[in-house]
Amino acid sequence: MTYLSKESMRIITYAVITSAAFYLGIIFYTSLNQQTALIVQVKEHRPDLEKKIWSDLKISTGGETLSIQSKETEKWLETYIRSYSGKEDLRISYAKITDYLESLAPHLNTGPVNAKLKFDNDRASIFVPPSPGQRLNIPLSTGLIAEALIDHKPSISLAFDFIEPEITLEKINDLGIKTLLGRGESDYGKSPASRIHNIKIGMAKFNGIILGSGEEFSFNNFLGTVDERDGYQAELVIKGGELVREYGGGLCQVSTTVFRAAIMSGLSIVERRPHSFPVQYYNPQGFDSTVYPGVVDLKFSNNTSNHILIQTKVTGSKLSVEVYGSSDGRKVEIEGPIQYEKEQNGAMKAYFIRKIYRNGQLTEEERFGSNYKAPPIHPLERNPLE
Repeated sequence: MTYLSKESMRIITYAVITSAAFYLGIIFYTSLNQQTALIVQVKEHRPDLEKKIWSDLKISTGGETLSIQSKETEKWLETYIRSYSGKEDLRISYAKITDYLESLAPHLNTGPVNAKLKFDNDRASIFVPPSPGQRLNIPLSTGLIAEALIDHKPSISLAFDFIEPEITLEKINDLGIKTLLGRGESDYGKSPASRIHNIKIGMAKFNGIILGSGEEFSFNNFLGTVDERDGYQAELVIKGGELVREYGGGLCQVSTTVFRAAIMSGLSIVERRPHSFPVQYYNPQGFDSTVYPGVVDLKFSNNTSNHILIQTKVTGSKLSVEVYGSSDGRKVEIEGPIQYEKEQNGAMKAYFIRKIYRNGQLTEEERFGSNYKAPPIHPLERNPLE
């Protein structure tokens, strides 16, 4: 075993104390005969940070590059009092950078896109490929920006977490989509050109939707916004005694057809409302479903044990919505629609009954009623999506 001399121990002790004291701002020098306190000025960060912050910073988001001007990055500095010296200094505010990234995140985050399927010749195949989503990793990106400012880097790339889609090519065979469960149909007849245009856009929104077992379908959620930017055309309606243009006329033709498909597939209807008065496009009366974004919705749930696929078609003036999935032996029968209490002014009531059989036994029976008022002479109460 080797023992250190007293002189060696003094040197080692001095080195340790010197290293530690350098960061504390004070060096204590010890000699054999006396002890002297030597105050060392620690470098201030303000001059260096102010110099670096005056440069613009380019931030890559993956799809585009944002240029953050120096007057913006200057706001990411904050003053503080150094605890060991009592002097005011400057530092980078991680909290301010985080606030900036949180405001940026909604514009950068994207959800994953599931593969969209079509069913042909008893086989499901992809017609829209899947793609991953991305979510901004704010803590990691905050550190990257702070590092870039400290090291005077002109640009950085933000950090993202990627989200894989639930439905991919490899998972198609595990979805249980094997057979037609039910079909809904309607005819838009002699609709004006703008209404036909809107119907075709609307039908495309619902083609290829996949719902997992127990998942709820909301027509308005899948429909999204209804305005000119989405390609919809407007038609004139009367509101408050004035003619105004409303976008999306004809979309209730789509919701009605989807409703009929859900009924014929034996799916659980969560929310459905009939139109306020009879509309010729939805014959037979009593088998319709109106919608209006933010007000009235059509909802149903997938009460099968596997995924279901919704597929839409437009052939001539006829709409068709088909639901594919795994059969559990259910059979659906419809009684009606039956119209009654018909008035000369066009008001009436109607209903239909859905019966669901399993293994020849009636397991569910439900009545769906409609109460229609007289059609207005002027469409003061008209739903513009009709």
